[in-house]
Amino acid sequence: MSSKFVDVTGITPTSQFPKCPPRHPFTEFCETDKLCIPHPHPNIRDVLEVCVNVVICSAKVICTPVGNKVVVEGKKQIKVTFAADDPCQSVHCAHFEIPFCSLILLGPIKDEVIQVCSAIEDISVRCLDCRCLIVTTVIFICPVFEKPYDYCSYTHDDNDNYRF
Repeated sequence: MSSKFVDVTGITPTSQFPKCPPRHPFTEFCETDKLCIPHPHPNIRDVLEVCVNVVICSAKVICTPVGNKVVVEGKKQIKVTFAADDPCQSVHCAHFEIPFCSLILLGPIKDEVIQVCSAIEDISVRCLDCRCLIVTTVIFICPVFEKPYDYCSYTHDDNDNYRF
C-alpha cells in the first residue's frame, strides 16, 4: 500500500486565485480528513489519484460585538482513485463529501457581500492502512462586495488590478 506518487488535482492555479487588495478580508484554514474506503470496495494497494473540489453552499453576514462576520458553509468533494489489492479488481473510485464552516471577519466594511470565492492552496495525501488515508487540504476563502471597498483614505489609479 502506497501513497508515494499520488496524482493530486484540485489545487487552484495562481492565475485563477482570487485577487485581493491589501487588507481585504479573507480567511484560510487547513483541514485534515481521515477517509476510509467503504465496503464493498476492496482494500487499497496504491492510491493513484486524489481530486478535491470546494463548493461554497451558503454565506451570511452576522453582527457580533467585534464587528460583522461572514459565516461561510461549504463542502469538500473528494474523489479517491486507487488500485485494488486484488488482481481481479483493478481500479476503483470512492467519493466523499465533507462539510465545513468558517468565518471571515469584515471589520468596518458594511458593503453587501455578493459572492464568496474559494481556492485550494495545497493538498497532501498519506495512506494509513489498506482501508484508510489522510487528506489534508489548505483552503482560502474571501468575500466579493457589491462595490469595491475603499481600503485607504487616498485614491488609487490601479484599482482595476483588484477586481474579481
